[in-house]
Parts: sequence; C-alpha cells; structure tokens
Amino acid sequence: MSIETSNTTIAATTGRVRTTALVVILLAGFMDLLDVTIVNVTVPSVSARLGATPAQLQWILAGYTLAFALGIVTGARLGDLYGYRRLFLIGIAGFTAASALCGAAPTADMLVAARVVQGLFAAVMVPQVLSQIQLMYAPHERGGAMAAFSSLSGLAAAVGPILGAVLLEADLFGQGWRAVFWINVPVGILTLIVAARVLPQGRGATRPRIDLTGMVVCAVGLVLILYPLIAGSEERPWPVWTYVSLAAGLAVMAGFHRHQRRLARRGRSPLVEVSLFRIRSVGGGLLVQFLFFVPVIGFFFTFTQLLQSGLGMAPLAAGVTMLPWPIATSVAAGLGVAVLLPRLGRVTVQLGLVILAAGFALLAVAAATAAPGTGWLAFLPGVVVGGAGMGLTIAPLAQLTLENVPAEHAGSGSGLFNTVAQVAASTGVAVIGTIFFPLLATHTGDPARGYGTAFVVTMWVSIALLALTAAVSFLLPRKPTP
Repeated sequence: MSIETSNTTIAATTGRVRTTALVVILLAGFMDLLDVTIVNVTVPSVSARLGATPAQLQWILAGYTLAFALGIVTGARLGDLYGYRRLFLIGIAGFTAASALCGAAPTADMLVAARVVQGLFAAVMVPQVLSQIQLMYAPHERGGAMAAFSSLSGLAAAVGPILGAVLLEADLFGQGWRAVFWINVPVGILTLIVAARVLPQGRGATRPRIDLTGMVVCAVGLVLILYPLIAGSEERPWPVWTYVSLAAGLAVMAGFHRHQRRLARRGRSPLVEVSLFRIRSVGGGLLVQFLFFVPVIGFFFTFTQLLQSGLGMAPLAAGVTMLPWPIATSVAAGLGVAVLLPRLGRVTVQLGLVILAAGFALLAVAAATAAPGTGWLAFLPGVVVGGAGMGLTIAPLAQLTLENVPAEHAGSGSGLFNTVAQVAASTGVAVIGTIFFPLLATHTGDPARGYGTAFVVTMWVSIALLALTAAVSFLLPRKPTP
C-alpha cells in the first residue's frame, strides 16, 4: 500500500511517542476482538434479564460480526481518502459510544441495534490499525509490531471468557452483564485522548472511490440470507417467506458479483476484487475458511449455554472450562506455521481439521452424559484437542490462501480474507443456532438433558461440516513457496 505522510509522521516514528502510539492502536484492536469473545459468556444472563428470544440472542452475536464484515473494506478505503488518524478517532469514538448504548440497552432489540452500530464503528477503526503500523514503521521495522497485532486474536480469545465471567460474578454496581460493555467506555475515552495526541497524519497515495451501490447490495443480500436462518430457530416448520428470502438473498448476491466484475472491467474500484477468485488457492482457501468458521463459531455460541444454562455452572467456572481452548490454539498455531507447514504444506491444515473433529467428538461424548455438577475436567480432553486442531488449521490457512495473490492486490486479498471470516462467524451463529434451539425446545422437563442433547447433535453436524472442509482443502497449494 502506498501512503502519503505529513510532517506529523516524523515526530511519531521514533522513541516513546511511537511506542505509545503502537500501544494505543493495539489496545483498540484488542477491544474489538474482545467484544466478540467476551459476550459469549453473558448470553444466558442476557436471556434471563431481558427475556431475549433465541433469535435475539443470535443477533446479539451475529449482528456485530455481520456489520463488521460489511464495513471493513469500506472503512479501509475511507482511511485512504480522509486520513488514517481521523478515521481511527471517529471509529474509537463511535465504538465507545455504541458500547455505552449496549450497556444501557433496556430491551433485547435495543441491544441488537447497539451491537450493529458497534460493529460498524469497529469496521471504521480496525483497518486503520494496520495502516498506522505501516505509517509509523519502515518495512524492515514492522516485524515486531505486526507480530503483536497478530497475537491479539489469541489473547482476546483467552481473556474474553475469563474477563466476562469475572465481571458477571463481581456484579459491579449491580450492572451484571452490562459491565462487559461499560468497561469499554473508560478504556475507549482514554484511548481517544491519547490517540489524538500521538498518532501521525497520513492517507493513501491513491484515492479509490467508494462503491456505495456495492455496499448496499451486499448488505441486502446477506441480511436476506441470514435473517431467515436466525428467525427459523423459533419456528417449525419454516414458513414460506423464509425460503423466499433465502432465494432472493442468493439472487441479490449473484447480482452483487456481476456488479463487482463490471466495475473491475471499467477500471473503477470494486468493493471486492473479484479477479482474485480466479486464483485457485484464493477461491479454495476462502471456501475452506468459511466452512471452517461456521462450526467453530457455532460451537462457542452453544457450548457456553450448555455449561451455564444446562449444567448450572457459574460464569467463572464456564470461563475456566473454556480457557484451555485458546491456550492450545496459540501453541498449535506456532507449531503449525513454524514447523509443520514448511514440511507438510496443506496436510497441516487437513491434520488440524481431523484433530478439531476429534475434539468435537470428545465434547459430544462428554455432553451426552453430563449432568448438573459435572465439572470442567469432564470437558478438558475435548477442549484441549479441539483448540489444538483449530490452531493447526487457522494459522497455516491464511498463508496458503494468500500464497499466490499478486503484490498489487495484497491489501484486497487480506481484506477479503478477514471479511469472509466475519461473514462466516455470523453464518455460524445462525446455522448452528437454527439446529440447537428447536432441539432444545423439545426437552422442557430436564434442562441438562435438553441442552446436552441439542449440543451433541450440533457437534455431529459440525463434524460433518469439517469433513466437507477437509475435502475442499485439496484446492489449497501443496506447499508454501520457500
């Protein structure tokens, strides 16, 4: 990416000012990732306090990731147009205000709306993090900063469930689940004040146009597809309108694809660089990523409900039960990229998928016999094995997917990879939730048995999806380029 700088940049490229600026933007990125993981552990409390329906619970999670996915490419381009510092400040201010709205939401519908707004401002804020790193550091200096940014996802995955559980247990000022959103407010205000003082000015050397038509068409298509999936979790059999909506959504997305190709042929700036899909590793890798994230995010959504609502675990105990997962993921990711990927290539990803499926199978067996009083040790083998499988899959997958992307489209390829992950996260909550909640509704007498049965079925469905993912993974390159 080509970047224009101002004299302010010089003051922020060395010493304490640059270090402070890096900490500030990494803190903002961490807040975004934390708000994906921290909310999972609060879902049962939100359901009890606000009387949220299953569909509303799914939208509380999916609304954020969907809004983030829809806005992240546009957020990056707005930074190129109007300056990375300005867009970062707008993003962090809006994210902080939306967090306050989430904390104050009087109804489940208001919470869903606030989460969507929060996701949109996160999409404005997060792309500027990488742009600021490129602005402040020379190419040979970026290794440490980029490594710190890459490690945030693992850290947020580890801290989120525990921090959310601690805040629920503490019940600060009687706020309960609302505290997981209120905590963003002082952190966001501090970040905003410091960022305004230390971040450098800069913007893209090119001025890409914003494809507003593409944004609207893509948003309409995804909502038409996801809404009936989530609404379907409350109705059986599905009414006719849900099938009509799904068909209309697919038709709209086909139109979006044609619109993007037409813009590319005219030499304009499409929202998505559709030419990348013609590269086998990119098309195959994005499909692998989508199929992979659907069961994984669905698992996070249903497992916390099994532990708390089904087995009666306290939030902190549920967080501790989940903690080995991100630890195993981080260890396995390092092993996969540094040791296995250079030797085994795409077999590393396939091995990870097999191990993840084994972890899901172990969790299904444990859930089938679980009862109130069942402790974290019963789930430990499945959590550790599943986390290791995720680490072996996700880290090598990014490298293999983007392996053959031309240098001039590196930014578009990276943005597309992140966007697909967010769309898959929303789809995972919708699809797995659509299976989970109707099964749960058939067991009204024994919560532990009902949650256990519903969770077991979703695990076997997830294993089937992972088998399909493994078959698609043969589209990935055999080995990374040395």
